[in-house]
Amino acid sequence: YYIKCKIGSVDKTFNISAAANKEDLGGDIVSYSVFGKAVTDVNNFESLGFTIQLSIPFVAGTYKENDPTTDYFLAGIYNPNTTDPAQIFASGYDDSNPFRITFTEVTATTLSGTFSGKLFINDTDPTADSAVLSNGQFKVKLQ
Repeated sequence: YYIKCKIGSVDKTFNISAAANKEDLGGDIVSYSVFGKAVTDVNNFESLGFTIQLSIPFVAGTYKENDPTTDYFLAGIYNPNTTDPAQIFASGYDDSNPFRITFTEVTATTLSGTFSGKLFINDTDPTADSAVLSNGQFKVKLQ
């Protein structure tokens, strides 16, 4: 199982504890979270994750953070190895390069697909540092 992508111009793989979990949030809302670490060192926090919360049936397809519907909410996060929350990249609703995921496989045991988009240090400041994710691919076990 793995999550991999290019961050800027650097290839990254997050295959340590790469997995997904499903949680019923009540009110017909279901959340799926995907997460993986870059290295086994417990003192290294480099990791990548994303979450989708849906009020509609979860099916294969493309989901974007800036979708105008209220059927789902999508967010991505990248920790470059820091304990400072102000230095962690997160979705910022960038209209020119929104965080997006295409789920190609949604089963009771596996999630897989592709992803890309732009994450920001501070999603309220359009001039904040950003991380551009491209060529993202994942296949994780749903726990």
